[in-house]
Amino acid sequence: MAKSSNLLLSLSLFIFLITKPALAQTCSNYNFSTNTLFNSCNDLPVLDSFLHYTYDSSSGNLQIAYRHTNLTSKKWVAWAVNPTSTGMVGAQTIVAYPQPDGSVRVYTSPITTYQTSLKESELSFNVSELSATYQNNEMIIFATLRLPLGNGGNINTLWQDGSLSGTNLMPHLMSGNNIRSVSTLSLLSGPSRGGSGGDSKVKKRYVGLQVSSSEKNQPGFSLALTVVSVSLSSVLQQFRSLLYF
Repeated sequence: MAKSSNLLLSLSLFIFLITKPALAQTCSNYNFSTNTLFNSCNDLPVLDSFLHYTYDSSSGNLQIAYRHTNLTSKKWVAWAVNPTSTGMVGAQTIVAYPQPDGSVRVYTSPITTYQTSLKESELSFNVSELSATYQNNEMIIFATLRLPLGNGGNINTLWQDGSLSGTNLMPHLMSGNNIRSVSTLSLLSGPSRGGSGGDSKVKKRYVGLQVSSSEKNQPGFSLALTVVSVSLSSVLQQFRSLLYF
């Protein structure tokens, strides 16, 4: 009797765990109010974020919409692409945050050193159609990037959030999901909807991007890089073991 109860409990837990993600918001079931359509999308693993994109290999244009949900008006967000490196140096960043008058400020800022200010400046490639919206606790950044592709069509993408003090960017957390917000995007692999892939062993680079205040209250950045390997097969093996209590 006890064995049957344990088996039933294990089955219930397993069904809950595998169906819970299906109930959560995904990029594939999202409709933009502008009716904009993208060929591909990824549910980013942390920070309640999603990336929608269309890549035109003939022109080199990457059209993106980066969405960050569950975001208060006292937060800033940043999304970046690094076309040549897996680290933060060389990352070409788009920053957005709500302003007190209800508008959204969005601008570009390249990261050239491990200690840098987020001053507005042009990126290493052309950016057009740059805009951002903030509604219902969701920030969306729209942009079209003309990328010089290398590395087999793979680019390093990064995203981040942090608190605001007025219109000043404050340091983000240097723990938890704020140091796990980086992934590699394959632009030549064809359209995708939802997750980042079906490989049983997924390796992701985790990077922390910290904003710090300078003497002139200009936002600055310091960075920490940790490499973590996540084996999904080992997790599944643990779930299977629950069935044999």
